[in-house]
Amino acid sequence: MINEADLSELQSTVLTGVTVGIGSQILMFGNGATVLIQCPFKSEIQGKKLHGHGERPHTSELLYDYLNHQVTSASLQDGGVLVLEFERRRWLRIVPERDGLEAYVISTRHGICPVAVV
Repeated sequence: MINEADLSELQSTVLTGVTVGIGSQILMFGNGATVLIQCPFKSEIQGKKLHGHGERPHTSELLYDYLNHQVTSASLQDGGVLVLEFERRRWLRIVPERDGLEAYVISTRHGICPVAVV
């Protein structure tokens, strides 16, 4: 289960890399934390909203606009939605599908936290 310690690991760090695979995309942060995405995500940059999916490599380009930007806030909303707010009015929402399958995985120095929603 994701706790405040895990969320705090994502705050005040910079997104330094995006790894794109066949069935997932991985966000890599400067402090070593990662978020593996296998579900839908929503990108909002200065009011422009776009949708992607961790299992669709062609949507990875939506994540590149977050590279080298600092996370200013990380929160967990109802339904397991992970919200990352970046500097300069940028938000990334990772939205689990309610199918019981692993949607995303947060890895920090505190441990590994897979998220699945039914």
